[in-house]
Amino acid sequence: MPRARLEPGQHGTIGFTILASGAVQATAKMRDEIGKLQRLKASGATEDEARAAVEKQAELIRFRSVGPILGKDATIAEACKVFMHDKTAAGLVEDTTLETYQFCIDNVIAPKCGALRLRDLSVLRCNRILQSIREEKSLSSARKAKSVLSMVCATGIEHEVIAVNPVRDTRRLPLPEKTESALTPTQVIVVRDLMRAWRKDGTHHGPRPNVALLENAMWIMIGTSCRIGEVLGLRRCDIDVTTSPATVLVDATIKQSKRNGLYRKNAPKRSRQKRRLTVPSYTAAALRHQLAVAGRDAENLLFATATGRPMSVSNYERLLRTFVNDNWPALHEAGVDTDEFTTHLFRRSTATIVEAVAGITVASRMLGHADEQVTRRSYVVTAEAVDPITAEIMDAAFEGLF
Repeated sequence: MPRARLEPGQHGTIGFTILASGAVQATAKMRDEIGKLQRLKASGATEDEARAAVEKQAELIRFRSVGPILGKDATIAEACKVFMHDKTAAGLVEDTTLETYQFCIDNVIAPKCGALRLRDLSVLRCNRILQSIREEKSLSSARKAKSVLSMVCATGIEHEVIAVNPVRDTRRLPLPEKTESALTPTQVIVVRDLMRAWRKDGTHHGPRPNVALLENAMWIMIGTSCRIGEVLGLRRCDIDVTTSPATVLVDATIKQSKRNGLYRKNAPKRSRQKRRLTVPSYTAAALRHQLAVAGRDAENLLFATATGRPMSVSNYERLLRTFVNDNWPALHEAGVDTDEFTTHLFRRSTATIVEAVAGITVASRMLGHADEQVTRRSYVVTAEAVDPITAEIMDAAFEGLF
């Protein structure tokens, strides 16, 4: 009777031979993941050592072929490792995104359910795990854990450990509360005046912050609705102030990761968000100010350090937080929500102003969103008062009937 054909990733019976030196040599055949027959050979002081050495060879061949493989009894923590290996090896995910996944795994998923076998993860258990994360940490942590855990389960399906993804059938987690703060044009002028007067009297210790940089970036964010990373990624060649009105090409952003450090990514947050914007006069003036201090090379950044390196997003945000902390009484008096005063406040304010006049489609395209619902849900502050034209419409409908 012929021998059964070895399956991909499987090795055959291990044979043993005693060498002249007294060591034990183990040999076997295995078929790798693409079906090619491989010969295994290893030695050890005993049969057990030789067997272990051959098994290790087989595992290395499997790993080289397809990477780590999940066993039927793999835990969620083990599945997370395979998931991260696959994502890293594919090279299709940014370093910053991989770091976000790993942080969620290390600090939320592994401590909460890492020891549970993947095949024991049911819909009911998922709901309880996510609810516990929400109660002990936050809604944001629960939403991120659900997203990562769902991708880990997809890895489990690929490795045939589970047949269905239980995370997909869990209860929907609520969306985070919509941020309702936005600056009016009058409040923006108040912010500008406070920036220009900030620490000008010398009452604070240390050198005066770079107020011009702070203000210019603000006007560019307001006039373009760009993210701060996109503003800091602007180069001389991206700006055209010779036309009227001036234009800006948004095709990059500043990123920072543990692996690559601080760098300019040659695409916005999403590649499809590359866009050329026509800017208002005050933004053109801010661009001219930055062009005057930027290097003369076409590739020079408008916002750079003394050594020509990109300015990091965290450094600008730190400068803005210091400004807000020093001026919070005056900002509060002007009706500005200082708790929500981040760079996104400028972007949200622009979206709100544009949507009120030109509609959601124009606002969404300006922000670089592919989905208008993202713009409406997260960036446009809806006016409480409905247009009074509705009363006129209804009066006209019932005219002469009373």
